Amino acid sequence: MKRSNTLLALCLLGTWSAFAQTISSDTTKTTTTTITTTGTDTTYRSNSANSTNSTMDNSSNTATTPTTTTNDSPTQTPSSTYSSTTTTEYSASRETRPKAERPYKAFTGGFYVGANTTRYRGEDVDGDNPAGRLGYQIGAFVRGGGRLYGQLGVEYFASSSNYFSPGDGSTIQDISGRINTKWLQIPAYIGVKLAQSERGISAVRLAVGAEYANRLSSSNTINIDNNEIKSGTFLGLANLGFDIGPVLIDLVYHYGFSDAISGFNNSQRRALGLNVGFKF
Repeated sequence: MKRSNTLLALCLLGTWSAFAQTISSDTTKTTTTTITTTGTDTTYRSNSANSTNSTMDNSSNTATTPTTTTNDSPTQTPSSTYSSTTTTEYSASRETRPKAERPYKAFTGGFYVGANTTRYRGEDVDGDNPAGRLGYQIGAFVRGGGRLYGQLGVEYFASSSNYFSPGDGSTIQDISGRINTKWLQIPAYIGVKLAQSERGISAVRLAVGAEYANRLSSSNTINIDNNEIKSGTFLGLANLGFDIGPVLIDLVYHYGFSDAISGFNNSQRRALGLNVGFKF
């Protein structure tokens, strides 16, 4: 009977051992976890090995409860780093592109041509003044400043005027004498732009100034020596001008301060000129 119990115990112990080995083989697991971060791919692999060891003490015939040991040994694989370059192209259309600011045009220069009419003060016949004759002028200038500006120029001025000497008994219709004179003039102005464009290219100008007039040559049909026509005289100037882009139009009045002819009182020169030109 005792031998039968011993055999039965051995059979049960063998069955339990086989069952424990099956569980141990089934509980072995491998887990792989992949974590991806921006810019770097890092993979962590974690292997879990679960082993169950069953120990039985044959000498004491005592069954020991299986012990499960879990070893987590995460293994970090070498991280692979990548770089990404993103190129963004932006093309602004001409309509949306801001316009470059252009500076104020503070300095300019130019040239002009024009016509004038000249007469001498004090000429009259029975209270009537003889009309001036047409002449012409050609000039160049430089101008600098903003709304308040200064201008300096040089001008070739050819004038022709009727001349009447009081007391000779002639009438205006009988006047045949005239004086033709060529002058080199240096006009200087101080002016203000009454209205102007944003950059000062176009404007309405008003200026006053003076000019020095040096006689180059003269001729006349009356009894006046050419040397009697004075040289190196000064005249006052008044100017109303218009700048229309590169085009300029000027109306200039010349006012003589002193007698232009020696020995003749009230012979100050008066002239009105109209100029048309271009500036740059």
